[in-house]
Amino acid sequence: MKLKTAMLLIILSMCFLLSGTGLANIPEGKLQVLIPGHDAKITFQEIDEGKVLVSALDAEDNPVKDLMTEDFKVIKGEINAIVTNAEVLKTRKDVPIHYVLMVDNSFSMEERKAVQPLLSALDEFVKIVRPIDEVQVVVFDGNQSFVVDGLNLRLSTFKSNNAKDLQNFFKKSFKQGMSNETFLYEGILGGLHLISKLPEKDNKFLVVFSDGEDLNSNIKKEIITPKAKGLKNFCAYAIDFMPSEKKDEFLDTFAEKNGGKSWKAASAANLLPIFKNISTTLLYQYVVEYHFFNPPQGSLVVHPSAVAIEQLTIIDSSPLLNYIFFDTGQSSMPERYHLLKTQAEAGEFDEKMLRDTITKYYDVLNIIGKRLFENPEANIELVGCISDKGEEKNNMTLSRARAESVRAYLQYIWSVDPGRIAVTARKLPELPSTGRVEEGVFENQRVEIHSDSPAILDSIKSTYMFEIADSNEIMIQPDIKPGYDIKEWKIEIKGDGQLLKSTEGQGNTIPDFSFSLAEYGLGKTGAFQSISISSTMTDITGRTFITEVVKIPVKYNKRVENKAQKLEYKVQERYALILFDFDRWEIRERNKTVIDRVVKRIKELPEATVMIVGQTDIIGTEDYNVALSLRRAQAVYQNVMDSGLSSPERVEFKGNGPHDPPFDNAMPEGRSFNRTVIITLEYEQTE
Repeated sequence: MKLKTAMLLIILSMCFLLSGTGLANIPEGKLQVLIPGHDAKITFQEIDEGKVLVSALDAEDNPVKDLMTEDFKVIKGEINAIVTNAEVLKTRKDVPIHYVLMVDNSFSMEERKAVQPLLSALDEFVKIVRPIDEVQVVVFDGNQSFVVDGLNLRLSTFKSNNAKDLQNFFKKSFKQGMSNETFLYEGILGGLHLISKLPEKDNKFLVVFSDGEDLNSNIKKEIITPKAKGLKNFCAYAIDFMPSEKKDEFLDTFAEKNGGKSWKAASAANLLPIFKNISTTLLYQYVVEYHFFNPPQGSLVVHPSAVAIEQLTIIDSSPLLNYIFFDTGQSSMPERYHLLKTQAEAGEFDEKMLRDTITKYYDVLNIIGKRLFENPEANIELVGCISDKGEEKNNMTLSRARAESVRAYLQYIWSVDPGRIAVTARKLPELPSTGRVEEGVFENQRVEIHSDSPAILDSIKSTYMFEIADSNEIMIQPDIKPGYDIKEWKIEIKGDGQLLKSTEGQGNTIPDFSFSLAEYGLGKTGAFQSISISSTMTDITGRTFITEVVKIPVKYNKRVENKAQKLEYKVQERYALILFDFDRWEIRERNKTVIDRVVKRIKELPEATVMIVGQTDIIGTEDYNVALSLRRAQAVYQNVMDSGLSSPERVEFKGNGPHDPPFDNAMPEGRSFNRTVIITLEYEQTE
């Protein structure tokens, strides 16, 4: 049996090729359902992917019965689908139908002695309702208000899938609730409103019965057509029981435009056979299931196959930049500085919890405030400075106001005795940045903080958590072979089922894709057991293909290191502890203390290689800055050599100038921190 099936697939595939239907560059088209060999009017509604509800009527508009699976043909564009099953609707228990019956219960039905024939016909109709189906009834009721799109419609509605309950409602509508007026247009609008609220993919049928023209509706028939337009999986039928000999033009057109038909009931005796005809038409629809050949195939090639993340506790030391920069003409501190609002907040502040150099800098006033609190004998001097350009020209009042704003913060938030804070106002700083460029002008708008105690302006030591990974990026290479042309595709990356990132596009070419673990956050990544990657593709036939999910296990290890960052088989220690004034390379007194600490660490690691790299900001020419950075590196190198270091050949120095800046040159504090020398110690890891 398996051999026969395989042979059938091969033969069908050959038929495609011989008929000129290739596997690529096939135009997209609408879905078609055909019944070759049968002269039938065919309409269909798409139930779900690979499933349609087909109505086949002969020349007399009667259902074509006894069709088999092999009678149907499904095509999209020029692509033939494989029809796997065709079954009469009445035998299916998985395809629900929604019926909305709009029944004219006006008093003229009583006058024409048609009430009982109609009730008998309706009783017969509701016998087709299955447990999974649903019926909603709309009747006229001048005492009710059914609101649709802000319009008050005189209608009553009832919903059930129980035949007895429906029969009771019909009887009640013609005995106790008969209407003296005809609201046909209101009734149809109400029925369409109920249809619009039903699930889009479900099949919906509106059956309208009327025994007279609309004489009393408060709406015009022109609003009905737009309401029906756009309804999915919807079909309308109409039964015209009006006294005239010809079909009502409006009902006939309404039914035809919405995929159905209308009947003319010449007498009450016609009602039962017409309703039976509708029942038969609906029940003898076919649920046709199909699928297309040749979906996309392939997989995703993902590197690495596993991710290992280590959590380190970093004990770090950063330089303290003793400048507060101000906006032009302003004496209030910019919002980027972290200013506490209460003394209670100050009591909870801990500089050891600050993570990186720039974060520490924006808390510099809190760091100094805390140190002044802990060193009551220490004093500071605040030197207010201006750029002495434009609106700041000779503005000594502004210079003093800047220093006073810093003193006020330390006094009222950190309870520092104002007697310990000297305030000085001057124009340019003692060691100004160049006034020839805008960046330098901005840097001179500052308050400098000096102290008679080294503890106040000492390096900032902190402890924080830090993660490193053996791979900071996941690379994804799609290896996909299109069957039919790919219409759209999507790649999703998830962590334990949670979507982290996705990319999507159209066409057969799916480019390589990467996901940065570092940008997402190694700490957040470490919380996952695994990362999964998959791709979903939809070809021009509408068929969807999902690649096999690639799972990358995540291993998260916690350990403690002191000032060290593990890089593969080596350990690096980096110190960016030396800050130079603008255009200077001399090592000032407080930086010599810092160098002594680093020299001590170098001596503790006799096997470590040492690289000293000078940096500059971006002010000035590239050649000049490279030379300046080299002089800075050489000054530090000479201090290290003068310490009597063993194995001096393991120490090297160079100047980077403005290249590869460790901090953002767009801000004055970033440029200040870039006027530095970075010392890197590297040695083999020993456990």
